[in-house]
Formats: sequence, C-alpha cells, structure tokens
Amino acid sequence: MDEVISILSSVEPLLYRVIAATIIIVATYLLTKVLDKIIGAFVKGVETEFIARLSTMLRLFLYILAILIAASILAPEITMFSIMVLLIGLALIVMFYDALRNLGAELYVRYRGIVRKGDWIEVDGREIHVLDLDDFGVWGETVKFERVFIPYSKLINSVIVNRLTVLGLVSKVQVQTPLTYSVDAVRSAIEKALLSIKEELATEPEVRYLGSAENMHNFVVEIRVINFRKLNRIITSFESELKKLIPESIVKS
Repeated sequence: MDEVISILSSVEPLLYRVIAATIIIVATYLLTKVLDKIIGAFVKGVETEFIARLSTMLRLFLYILAILIAASILAPEITMFSIMVLLIGLALIVMFYDALRNLGAELYVRYRGIVRKGDWIEVDGREIHVLDLDDFGVWGETVKFERVFIPYSKLINSVIVNRLTVLGLVSKVQVQTPLTYSVDAVRSAIEKALLSIKEELATEPEVRYLGSAENMHNFVVEIRVINFRKLNRIITSFESELKKLIPESIVKS
C-alpha cells in the first residue's frame, strides 16, 4: 500500500505538468484559429495579402513559443532548460533581426498609409512613381523610367514627401546660370520660359533663388503638373525655351 501511495505521489506532479502543458498547447491552437480576425481588427485598411503573411508568421511564432513553454513545464531541469531557451531565443533574434525589422517597418508603412501604389514620392531628393509594394519594399520608377527598389526599413528612416495631390504632381526643377547674368535677368527669363508650359500646370509656378556657388546662380522652380505622365515633355519644353533666352543655362529635374 505504501508503494502505491509512493508511486501516486511521484506521478501526481508529472500529471499536473502534463495538464498545464496541454492547456498551453490547446490555448495556442485556439488563438491561432482567430488570429486573422484579431490582426484585422487592429490593422485596418491594409491589404489582405499582407495580413495573411503576417498571420502566418505570428502563427508559427506562437506554435514555437507554445512548444518551448510546454517543454519547459515538462522538463525536470527547469534552470538548464530556461538557459537553453534563452540562448535559442537570442540566436533567433540575431538571425532574423533584419527580417523582423523590415516586417515591422512594412507594417508601419502600410498601416499609416505613408506610401500607396500610384503615389509620386520624393526620397533622398529623387522623385519616384510607386509601382508596387511587395514583401520586402517598394518598387518604383523615376521620371527617366529608371527602376528603383526601396526597402521598408529605408523608407521609415528617410524624409518622404508625397508629391501627388488632388491638384497634380508637385515637381522641383533646378536651374543654374552663369554669374554674368543678374539675378533679376535670370528670374525674368525663367518666368518667360514658364509661360510656354503654363497650360500644363495646375497652379502658378514658384521661382526661388538659392544663392550662388561655383560661379553659377542657383534657382529652384516648383511646378504642379496636371498630368504627371507629361512631366518629361513639360520640363524639356521649359528647358528649350529657357536656353533661347540664356543659352548657358543648365536645367536639372
């Protein structure tokens, strides 16, 4: 009888551990079943493809976490197992740091609507037309039809100017002229050249003098183009008209 009581006494703690581990696994399983709805409730206005991908990653993470917790409950040497779990966790964080950082950046970009497909944005001084948002970053195209890829982690660490508004695309054009021309003469020539593209603009252009450097006057012209697809042609037309007045002028967009 004493032996039976002794066996039951030794089995009872193990039974409690098995029950606790089972509860953890079942609770995790039930949580993963409603994970899509939970994410959708907190992250609204984001593409369903991204929610599904995020849900898959979180589901995998929860399963791994549940297995580790269940194993730590069942393991006889809790201290050693806890140290092992900690080391494995740190190793996983180091291995997937860039992926996790980019995923967090993607969530922020999509959730806040900072960049959307079809937008014209300025990143690091370059105007980019957003063509698509994939799992890793933003694919875009410059006004010169150059293909550009920007990781999400780069986007959230940059100053982004969204230039496509209800009034059209805002674009900046840099103009340089020799110092042999006065500032007023250059400004007047720029304003005359802008008259040739006035019908393509949504608002009055803004001409600002930035000063002189390397024997050149530096101006910036801000124009709001109605049809962004004509941007290259509009700038070319402006440059052509300006060179008729100041042949040495340099126009950069």
